Amino acid sequence: MNARKIALHARMEYSLWLTNPRMSILLVLLVLIHSMVIQPLAQAGGQIGARFHLLEPLAALCNSTLILLILPIGFLILMAGFPRIDRGFLLQLYRVGRLNWVLGELLYLCIAAATYLITVLLGTVLCSLPYAPITSPGWSAVATEYVDILGEDALKSVTALLPKNLYQQMGPGAAAARGFLLLFLCLVLMGAILLAASLLRVNSLGVAADAALLLVGAGFVILDSPWMWGFPCAHALTWLHYNPYFRAPVCPLWVSGLYFLLGAALMTALACVTAKRRSFDSMLEFD
Repeated sequence: MNARKIALHARMEYSLWLTNPRMSILLVLLVLIHSMVIQPLAQAGGQIGARFHLLEPLAALCNSTLILLILPIGFLILMAGFPRIDRGFLLQLYRVGRLNWVLGELLYLCIAAATYLITVLLGTVLCSLPYAPITSPGWSAVATEYVDILGEDALKSVTALLPKNLYQQMGPGAAAARGFLLLFLCLVLMGAILLAASLLRVNSLGVAADAALLLVGAGFVILDSPWMWGFPCAHALTWLHYNPYFRAPVCPLWVSGLYFLLGAALMTALACVTAKRRSFDSMLEFD
């Protein structure tokens, strides 16, 4: 294992990823976030004569089941073809080494996931600036009093964005930070599954597995089934870890972190073993 070769390989792959035309999908994601998160919060604020706080859309991004489906799907579209295996791959593999190549791909995956989420975060903040004050302590009335004021006239989309489990247990800064960390780990797990599936020559199965984990997990969350804790979706939603009224967590956040780390480590180990044993002698397998 050579740290320099791992870093150089990750930098090369990351540079190619940044210049990919598919990056334009980020603009589409920001439009969706504006219409599904920021506009409903602004509309709710207008109904009760209040303004939401700047961190609240960020907390809502990581705690909406629908948005949690959209963000990983957007990332998987950007990472389509991961890992990149083309006609120049064989020479690159021999120069870098099999283990270094796998670890370089993993490092590139982590950097790409962080870049993706930071871009979404900054874009959401910029889109929220016309509606929200830059500095505000705690949660706004839009999050905590909206339903109490309007009752049945309250927008269902707003109540789903910031549930009681969230704002009664932590501040908006903590909710956003914990949510983005869990979402980052979720994206790394999704990418690690693609990496292992590609080396096992079942690329389509890797994509199908990621889609199934997200969709089935989201279904169990909606049904409030205990089976949801077997899937990444529940572990990535911060509010599900808490009860609306009691301090004791339903599931500690460190358990969810361990869930993602163990899953990604298992997929990486499988990729390393497969890369070590797989024959790459013929270029025909990449046609």
